[in-house]
Amino acid sequence: MSATPAASRPRRGRGRPRGGGAPAATRERIVAAASELFAERGFHATPMTAVAEASGLSQTGLLHHFPSKEVLLAEVLEQRDIRDLAAMSERHGGAARGWEVLDDMVDLVRTNAGREGFVRLFTSLAGEAVDPAHPGHEWLGRHHAAAVAAITAALGEAVEDGLADPDLPAASIARQVVALMDGLQLQWLMDPQVDMAAHVADYVATVRARWGR
Repeated sequence: MSATPAASRPRRGRGRPRGGGAPAATRERIVAAASELFAERGFHATPMTAVAEASGLSQTGLLHHFPSKEVLLAEVLEQRDIRDLAAMSERHGGAARGWEVLDDMVDLVRTNAGREGFVRLFTSLAGEAVDPAHPGHEWLGRHHAAAVAAITAALGEAVEDGLADPDLPAASIARQVVALMDGLQLQWLMDPQVDMAAHVADYVATVRARWGR
């Protein structure tokens, strides 16, 4: 996701009624505004007052929906996950199956290389949310569990379809893929010359060479 240049980006919220709209629509507006601001300015540099203004809400109205900035960040990333899954399904004309899911992981990493702001948001939250008391802790657990489960299931499908060795260690490989993706994001943020997608593609090719049929 590429950011629109600041000079040409329309300002949000000034023409909207303060606090207007149904609760679901209001939450969507808040998340959309926060997504843009967090990606553009950074999470820590974006005050909740800026999100409230961009959403056409008062500070009190914003806090009614999201009591803290960390909770709002978790929702921003949750919605990103949902959009990513929808985009992958649309590309395949339905749910991906078997080895296609690992190919999707490569495409997702390639997409992430074009949205540095969101990668920074994820790594910022992930580093803090390992603390069970952190508002994003549950989201981070769901995020990793869902990714591992999806890849594990996909590798199982490859076995069912006769495209992978029945002894393939699906759960172990799934965790390795998720760890590789997260680790490469950190390295890429430190050094943009790191080609995340190429490294993930190499790993997937190695797995297929060893376990595929």
